[in-house]
Amino acid sequence: MRRFSRVAWAWTACLSIVGSIRAELLDESTDGNATQATATPAITDGSITQTIEDGSASAVTSCTTCMTTPRTGFLRSDHAFDDMIVPISNPVFNLDPRSSTHARLLFVNNWTPSTHLVAPDDSLQVYAGQVNLALTERLSFIAQKDGYAVVNRGPLGDGFLNVCAGLKYAFIRRPEDQLIVSGGLMYELPTGEAAVFQGYGAGILTPFISAGKGWGRFHSISNFGYSAGLDQNQNSSFLYLSQHFDYQLTKWFYPVAELNWFHYTNGGDRGLPAALGEGDGLINFGTNGMGGADLLTLAFGARIQPTFWFSMGAAYEFPVGPREDLIQQRLIVDMIFRY
Repeated sequence: MRRFSRVAWAWTACLSIVGSIRAELLDESTDGNATQATATPAITDGSITQTIEDGSASAVTSCTTCMTTPRTGFLRSDHAFDDMIVPISNPVFNLDPRSSTHARLLFVNNWTPSTHLVAPDDSLQVYAGQVNLALTERLSFIAQKDGYAVVNRGPLGDGFLNVCAGLKYAFIRRPEDQLIVSGGLMYELPTGEAAVFQGYGAGILTPFISAGKGWGRFHSISNFGYSAGLDQNQNSSFLYLSQHFDYQLTKWFYPVAELNWFHYTNGGDRGLPAALGEGDGLINFGTNGMGGADLLTLAFGARIQPTFWFSMGAAYEFPVGPREDLIQQRLIVDMIFRY
């Protein structure tokens, strides 16, 4: 089996200069003698630490990251976990467990295997956007899928993808332990175009769990769910697990490793040959004969996050194991603007 030996991409980003947070200590005079206040940590709330001097009118606030934006409020992201980052691969289902308001611009370039019986050596590009809105510190609205797909050749054409949206709620939120666990439900509406095998069936319902945990500079995010086609003749159904790992190598640079697993419980019945395979988290074809099939992929990349409100990431994804479906290799690039 021929494997792609080298993939190179060039991407640049303008990095904001992150100013250091300075704590200003005020001198107090006692009986005409000036004494310098000695700060003692008193209150810790997530990433924000307040330091108060007893007997002094001074209060010093410092921050472990660079944000001064209040953590709570309508449409404000939860800033108690700002050292965590958004996963890159499997962008529809590999969710950020935090309640966040952000816009994500997404580009995916997918190459099919040369041995594919339907679309050998083909390529597919997806241009998409995602929007999340933090309704409260725990509850958020998520719009995870939309966009336009362009196919260079093969059985597919060009067209708009389905729209997928839902709600997510953080039922465990412990900033002091850097632990957050969320659950939610997404519904994919059949709004897309037939040229890219979208717009069929009665939609797809996906309940999910998303959990994030930090240990100092190391972070883990896990996502598990079941994507169920409401019309099983038109859409495939599958379990999925996405596991993200990152390490905060510098203040703004995070190497990333991710694993994605899809287990198909049943395929569709639209007359599409099993040789077509499935589109994992991007496109649900409703291919015949998918029941019992497994797809496993790995992704390696990095994310830069110079400030809490901007980040950019890129990852290279490839299948491991005997099954490839439509992915020989995949490049994912994104930009995120967060409030």
